[in-house]
Amino acid sequence: MSNIVPQHDVLNQWIKRLDNTRLPVYQSHRELALQALHSPSKSLRDIAQVISQAPTIAFIIMREANRGNSSLAEPVQTLENALSRLGLQRCGVLLKSLIDDQESNIPIALRQVWLIGQHLNIQAMGLFSTRMARLWQEIHWGSLLFLAPSWPLLTRHPELFEQWERRVLGDNEPAEKVEHELLGMPLTALCLGLAEHWKLPHWVIEGYRLLSENPQQLVQALHIARQSEQPLLQQQMLDQQPQLNNWLNRPANTLIFTCGLVMAAHNSWGSEQCLRWQRLISLYLKDELANVQQSTHQLAVKHARIKHHADLWHPAQALLWPWSTQRLRRAAEPASASAPPGADLVQWRLHCAELLQAPSPFSNTVQITQRISLALQACGMQRICMLLLDSQAQRAQVSHLHGIKPDQLPHSFTLATSPLLQHLLKQPTSVLLTDTNSARLAPLLAPELTQIFTQANWVLASVSNSRRIVMLIAADQCSRTLHPTTLQAFKKTLACVERALLLFSTRSR
Repeated sequence: MSNIVPQHDVLNQWIKRLDNTRLPVYQSHRELALQALHSPSKSLRDIAQVISQAPTIAFIIMREANRGNSSLAEPVQTLENALSRLGLQRCGVLLKSLIDDQESNIPIALRQVWLIGQHLNIQAMGLFSTRMARLWQEIHWGSLLFLAPSWPLLTRHPELFEQWERRVLGDNEPAEKVEHELLGMPLTALCLGLAEHWKLPHWVIEGYRLLSENPQQLVQALHIARQSEQPLLQQQMLDQQPQLNNWLNRPANTLIFTCGLVMAAHNSWGSEQCLRWQRLISLYLKDELANVQQSTHQLAVKHARIKHHADLWHPAQALLWPWSTQRLRRAAEPASASAPPGADLVQWRLHCAELLQAPSPFSNTVQITQRISLALQACGMQRICMLLLDSQAQRAQVSHLHGIKPDQLPHSFTLATSPLLQHLLKQPTSVLLTDTNSARLAPLLAPELTQIFTQANWVLASVSNSRRIVMLIAADQCSRTLHPTTLQAFKKTLACVERALLLFSTRSR
C-alpha cells in the first residue's frame, strides 16, 4: 500500500502539470475574436457571441478573468462578465499573445473532444433553453465549457482519449478501472479539481461534483426513468421520494444529462447507454421518449451540417446505420486469410519476371494491367481495383477490376483533397487499413473506393513512373486479415510494376 499515491496528491500533480498548458488556437478564430473586440458597433453580448464560436478562446478569457482574484470576488459565470472584468483592451492583449496553430498540428483527439463539446452545447440549448429561457446563459456557457477541463490534458496527452474511448465506450470496461490505469484517479474527480482550480462556471463544477462525489441520486433517477411507458408510475415514485424529486428538477443537472447523451451517442444511438440518458431527459422534461429521441436526432443533424470535419466522427453519421450498430464495439476477429499455396507463388514470380523483362514485352497498358492483376491474384489478393491518374493526379479512371462488378463504382471520378490521399499522390507509398485504424483513415480516402472496400482489412498503394504518380492499386482478401506473405508479395509486386511502367514508357517504337 505504501506505493499508492493518495488521490489528493495525484490531483495536485495534474493541476501543476496542466495549469499553464498552452492551448491550441485556430488563427481564423483568433482573428475573428480580435475583429469583434475592436469593432465600435458591437456590444459585450455581440462580442461574446462571436467568441463563443471559438470555445478555446472563451475558456482562456474566462480562466484569466478568474485567475488571481480575491476569494471574496464572485467568479464570472459567462464570457460577457469575463470581458467586462478584464476590459476589452486587456482581452485584446491576451488574444494577441496567443500562438496560432494549423489544424494539422492540433491533436486529432483534442479536435474530436472539441466537436463533442460543441455537440453537447447544441443538444443542451435545443432541449432546454426554450423551457428555461431565463437560464439560457448558464445553459450555453456551462455546456460549451463542460469538457474544458479535459482540453489541457488532451493537448499534452492526446493518446489518452483513444485509449479511454476504445476501452470504456467500446469494450465496456469499468471507467474507474481504466482511468486509474491511465490517470491515477477517476476522470470526473480530475475534471472537478481542474474546474474548481480554474473557477469554471458553477454549473460545470456542480456537474462534476455530482458525478465524482454523489452519484447515488443520479442512479436512482435513472432507475425511475426506465419506466418511460408509465409516466403516472414515474410521478408516483418521485412523489414518494421528495428529496430525489427536488434534486431531479435542479436546472444544473441538464448538463450532466446532455453530456451523458452525447458521449453515449458517440458510440451508438441504439445502445442501452444512450437510451437511458434519453429516458432521463424525457423524465426531466415530462415529455414522451419518442419526442425526445426525435429532437436529439434532429439536433445532431443540425450540428453536423454546421460543423463538418471530414477527419472527425460525428454521431449524425450513424443515424443512417442499422440501429443496433455500435461504432466502437470490439468486432469479432476476422478470419485471417491463409498463405498462398507454393504453386501460386511460383506463378507470382513468373508474372513478376515478365513485368521486369527488358525490353518491355507489352504493347499497351491493358496488357500491363492484366499482368499486374495476375501477379496480385497469384500472391493471394481476391479483389483488385486499378486506377490510372491524369497528369495533375486530380481524376482517376478505372483501368482494371478483378472480383468487383463494373457498376459498383463510376468509370472516372475526381479524387478528394484529404491530407492522406494527397500524401499518396505525392510519392509512391501504401496505406494498410486494419481493424484498429479503418474508422479513422477510411473517411480520408476516396469514397468511391471505401464504398467498395467496406471492410476494415485492405491496402491502397500509389505507383509512380518517372517521379510522377500515375496509378492507384487497391486490393483485399475479401474482408479477411491480409496474410503477411500476401502483403509482402504485394509490396514486392509494386516495385515490379514501377519498373514495368518505366520500361514500357521508354521502349523503342
